[in-house]
Amino acid sequence: MIADIQTIPELLIKTRGNQTEVARMLKSSRGTIKKYAGDRKAQRHAIVNGTLMIFRGEQGIWKRRAE
Repeated sequence: MIADIQTIPELLIKTRGNQTEVARMLKSSRGTIKKYAGDRKAQRHAIVNGTLMIFRGEQGIWKRRAE
């Protein structure tokens, strides 16, 4: 199986900057598109086979330190 990996800035170029169209393609909100529009190196997100994958950061680190 071949994975098609893209970024939101790439999709914005394809749609000529139309954030609403990109949001419809990914079934997400326009605010989410705006949030990741500047992430050109895909450090915080990636689109794999049409599904938006995000990096949630250090979620849960405080919970692990408390144990």
